[in-house]
Amino acid sequence: MNAKKAQALAELHDGLHSVLAERRDAALKRVAEEGELETIAELVKLRGMTDEPAVKEEIGKLLRSLKLEGAGNALLDAALLPENTEQLAELLGFLWECGGSADGHLRILSTRSVAEGMAVMVETLTLFEALPEWVEDEADLLDAMLILQQGLTARKGGNAAAEEEMLKMMLAELMRRERA
Repeated sequence: MNAKKAQALAELHDGLHSVLAERRDAALKRVAEEGELETIAELVKLRGMTDEPAVKEEIGKLLRSLKLEGAGNALLDAALLPENTEQLAELLGFLWECGGSADGHLRILSTRSVAEGMAVMVETLTLFEALPEWVEDEADLLDAMLILQQGLTARKGGNAAAEEEMLKMMLAELMRRERA
């Protein structure tokens, strides 16, 4: 990244985190017009930090409409950071809406689904349903299936019938992607 581009990106990131609403709104508009992959993590961070519904909604619109090459991976990487756990379900929804994929992240998505509960499970299932017919990374697929099975076993006999059903649906979806 050249120095001029790095400076422009730094200014943009400063604007996104400005306490002045006008400066922040201008930075959000600029992202919409000329956003780059490096900006996605900053948008996710800002969305998690702000208490302003209008800012959250504007960032959601931006993330839903990402069309940059590699944007889905950048969004998923940012979504899976521990500091973004509270907004993980919504970020996974944005990922699906912008055409992103869970491919290559099945193990971590399964782990987070089992740990975080129903909202994350629903969004992860949607991403699993959009997977190609065959998943290339068989180790990732098998690990994800094992994690879901363990989560299902841990919930049996408890008070989590809806989560059990969701885990069964997720597991079935992944099993369809397994090569015979």
